[in-house]
Amino acid sequence: MYTGPPSDAALSPGERVIVDEAGMLDQDTAHALLTITQEAGATVALVCDRAQLPAVGRGGVLDMAAQIRGRTYDMTELHRFTDADYAALTLAMRDRENPGEVFDRLASMKLIILHADEDAAREHITAHARGGEAITVATNDEAAALNERVRAVRVERGEVDHAVTATGGDGLSIGAGDLIQTRRNDTGLGVANRQQWIVQHIAEDGTVYARETASGRKNPRTVTMPAEYVAEHTHLSYAATAYGVQGATVGASHTMLSEATSAAGVYVGMTRGREHNRLHLIAENLTDARAQFVAAMERDPADRGLDHASQQAIDAVQGLVADGSVRLVTDELARLTTEAERAERAAKRWEQAAARLDAQRAAHRTEDDEQADVLRRAETEAEQIRAEVTAPLTVQAEHDGAAYLDAIKDEATASARLSMVGRFGRRKARAEHQAATEDTRNVRSRVRAVWGGEPPSTPDALPAWAAQAAARHAQSDPRVRDADRAVEAARADQNATRQRHQHERMALLVSEYGAERARANQLGMRAINPHRNARDARARAALIRAEADELRSLTAVDAAQLIGANRAEQEQTKRQAAWRERQLYDPFECDPRRDRPGPEGPARGL
Repeated sequence: MYTGPPSDAALSPGERVIVDEAGMLDQDTAHALLTITQEAGATVALVCDRAQLPAVGRGGVLDMAAQIRGRTYDMTELHRFTDADYAALTLAMRDRENPGEVFDRLASMKLIILHADEDAAREHITAHARGGEAITVATNDEAAALNERVRAVRVERGEVDHAVTATGGDGLSIGAGDLIQTRRNDTGLGVANRQQWIVQHIAEDGTVYARETASGRKNPRTVTMPAEYVAEHTHLSYAATAYGVQGATVGASHTMLSEATSAAGVYVGMTRGREHNRLHLIAENLTDARAQFVAAMERDPADRGLDHASQQAIDAVQGLVADGSVRLVTDELARLTTEAERAERAAKRWEQAAARLDAQRAAHRTEDDEQADVLRRAETEAEQIRAEVTAPLTVQAEHDGAAYLDAIKDEATASARLSMVGRFGRRKARAEHQAATEDTRNVRSRVRAVWGGEPPSTPDALPAWAAQAAARHAQSDPRVRDADRAVEAARADQNATRQRHQHERMALLVSEYGAERARANQLGMRAINPHRNARDARARAALIRAEADELRSLTAVDAAQLIGANRAEQEQTKRQAAWRERQLYDPFECDPRRDRPGPEGPARGL
């Protein structure tokens, strides 16, 4: 990192150029820098921590500079960390000695966090990481997966605008509010490799307007990046590889450890935060996590200087024999490449199957929604028609019911008068009673004929009876019948569509996976999840390529030794698996007393 004047300013005689993280400076870039500073009469100071990540190209720049000319100083005091105990622990982490003890101390400080799987780890980091904290992963694929998860949460929170977006070089969307990183120097645009920016605006043509972060300036610069640069040379930067965060100092950090993580990657990630540095692992328990940590600390790509590089070259030359280490490593690399390509092809097939299944599911969902809407409209229309038909019938039923109650009341009045009248008025009272009784009989007959039942004997129950009677009577209305038939037809169409969808889904599953697996999925015996299968295949390919990269980083002799150790471990795993399988058929296989003779000969028992 150059800490002199801005890039568009000229160097002055006597000026000093400080290059931080100089361990990442390759020989070609160093040669160009020294040429420029020599022409300007300026001096150069190189600063780095050799235990961190080396240059991507030819390294050893620090040793060369020290041997040619210059003064060297070893810095021994730590100023970054607020916790003195943790500061001391980072020195042990830097020296790569006793990694098991380092892990135990990290665990005792509650800095080790275990997760069931990668999704759980990403969810936890997304939920707990705060703005400005460093998130370190081993590979660009891991960074892309975590960046996508973090961005989705920020969109949900309204912190990022997803209405107008551009697409970065990592294939992920970029919107206003996103944290991005430029991955290529461009003096014309005013951007540098691995410089971070906050997106301010996205134009319709994909142009990105962004403001620099952590610059220390009172008025941070704003740059304009054309769509072509954005598409090729920008990434989301919530999470980054160790190369992306090396040199950063933040309040807290999160580091995900995987099989692709090296000792330098652990050291870089776990020394970014002043206050907290947490290590995340996919492990069942601390024992498993400890083994992963120790294995990672034994993978060391750091630049250990010219002497170390020379010894590696000597070891490599010693392995140049046709039937020796080089041949073994070459064959193993070819095998790993084939395996990785096979896994990537499988991932692609799974992704294609997932796309076809998702497309069918979306089409079915659209059709289901349309059928549900048709049924809903038919039911609403039927309810409206029924209400229109029933309303006047209810009024008529209440009127007829009230007439019936009046007739009963008149009959009761006439009966009471007949029982109380004297001899001279009895003939008239009897005639009135007979007339009232006849009228009640006629009203009752008419109500029963029209409404199919006799009204209640009390006025309070009359409205409920009238509503029920009107509803029954409305069933015979042609308009109500037609509306009900329309509802039944819509419901039948919906059921037929669902059955057709089931058949189409089954047919697609059979074409993608075969009849047996499709049937097992239908019965709930074996769930089909092409997205997970694709992720697993991609992860396997990444692990294989990481293993190949690890071999390439070693001398031929060391790589051959590692191959031998891996094969021995795999053979041991196969033997254990075969032994466990035998136990399924012979449960006495593991009984050490089975063939041990007793006093009376071999023992027998269940």
